Amino acid sequence: MFIETSKDLLYVVLAFCVLWLTVFLSWLLYYVIAIVRDAESLIKQVKGAVEKVDSLAHAVHEKMERSAASFSLVASAVKELVVWGIQERSRSKPAKEKEKAGRKK
Repeated sequence: MFIETSKDLLYVVLAFCVLWLTVFLSWLLYYVIAIVRDAESLIKQVKGAVEKVDSLAHAVHEKMERSAASFSLVASAVKELVVWGIQERSRSKPAKEKEKAGRKK
């Protein structure tokens, strides 16, 4: 017979336990690998999204720099126009005051 002593029974039980432990560890390893694979996929997606946001931020930054340079040109032109307008107004003001003074007499 296969089981003659209690020691033989112990070995059969231990072999059965080792079998179940091996099955459990294999199942656990499978799920750990699946979780790591999914985490890697998620990290790649997040990395891609972050790179897109970063490139968008760089593009907006460059456009803002270009528009700031253009704005400084426009601002200086407007400043010159305002200065010119003030000068023209101050030149024409004495002439208008003389006309008003001449009409009042």
